[in-house]
Amino acid sequence: MLSAGSCGRKRLILPAFLAAVLLLSGCGKGSGGADGPPDTLQDRGEETTELSSSLSGSGKEEETGGKEKPRTDFHMNEEPIAVNRGEQLTIGFSQIGAESDWRLASSASMEQVFTSDNGYNLIFSDAQQKQENQIKAIREFIGQDVDYIILDPMTEYGWDSSLQEARDAGIPVIIVDREVKVEDEDLYAVWAGSDFRLEGDRACAWLEAYLETLPAMKDQKIGIVDVQGTLDASAQIGRSEAVREAVKKHENWELLAVECGDFVQAKGREVMEQMLRDYGSRINVVYCENDNMAYGVLEALENAGMKAGGDLASGEVLVISFDAARQGLEKTLQGEIAVDTECNPLYGPILSRIIMALEQGDELPKRNYFEEKQFSSLGTVTETTVNGSAYPVVLLTEELIQNREY
Repeated sequence: MLSAGSCGRKRLILPAFLAAVLLLSGCGKGSGGADGPPDTLQDRGEETTELSSSLSGSGKEEETGGKEKPRTDFHMNEEPIAVNRGEQLTIGFSQIGAESDWRLASSASMEQVFTSDNGYNLIFSDAQQKQENQIKAIREFIGQDVDYIILDPMTEYGWDSSLQEARDAGIPVIIVDREVKVEDEDLYAVWAGSDFRLEGDRACAWLEAYLETLPAMKDQKIGIVDVQGTLDASAQIGRSEAVREAVKKHENWELLAVECGDFVQAKGREVMEQMLRDYGSRINVVYCENDNMAYGVLEALENAGMKAGGDLASGEVLVISFDAARQGLEKTLQGEIAVDTECNPLYGPILSRIIMALEQGDELPKRNYFEEKQFSSLGTVTETTVNGSAYPVVLLTEELIQNREY
């Protein structure tokens, strides 16, 4: 557990359960929305005790290296914005770029939340897909004496020096979306983002369950190709690991090729065109590590005279994707994408609540996950199981897509 005080700023440390209430309740009076200030112990009164006791078992535990670490799971789209009623806070946000619909939605979420009306001054930096630009931005934020730095890192490694500089300057750093691997985890305050390995495991569990509904494919070899995202990005690492491990568990699954598409549509199409030349009709499943690459894959399949769909016995190619952006869900409803596992980019409200918790000196879990959904228009699989936990598969409808925020 870590508080902002351990990042170089002296703050009052309140009871740890208050942080959990602040971050997970998302309901009740004083919820931090536009009509009221962030929750405080005094504001909540007796409600605090009631809510804190109700949190027992609401979090999950992550097992790493034989040690269990506490984790918080946020319900996306249910977290209100924490309005800052004190002196305006300056937030430096280093965004990776604008390579995908997902990335554009995440940037928009940040810009909509961290406004002057909500008590913030957002300094936005677009790194244009270059880690060196993000390191430069961190140093510029330090020079501008921002109150907090939010970093969505291009890759996991190479951050020790710049994060140390932020720590020496007494500026807490919040890592969001992708993760960082550093020698000292105290170089950043908290991380919040998606469980990318779980996303991949859920996609592979769906594939396993779906193939069981196809008697004609029971004894057939299942040729799979993996169109990877940017190498060494957390999303790529987790999703790639998932499909590799799933293939090992199934004797009739064969991973034919693994190629990097950098999370962009044009590269996804280029990679798929090459794999079609190399493997042709041997490809039964395309595992795309984000929606934008899936759009490129679908273009390549169409140009090759092949059809994306769930009827593998008749030669259709089953396309799996991640992100669940609006266009991706539309293609899922049409059956071109078989299953789309959500990676929600709308993390602005949650980050505002994390910042307000740090402002109050609350202790926070080091790792904070976003709970996410999985969508398909193929109604044969309604639930998957990963590591003993059951996850629903949402049957997609046009109404659901129209009600989505991104």
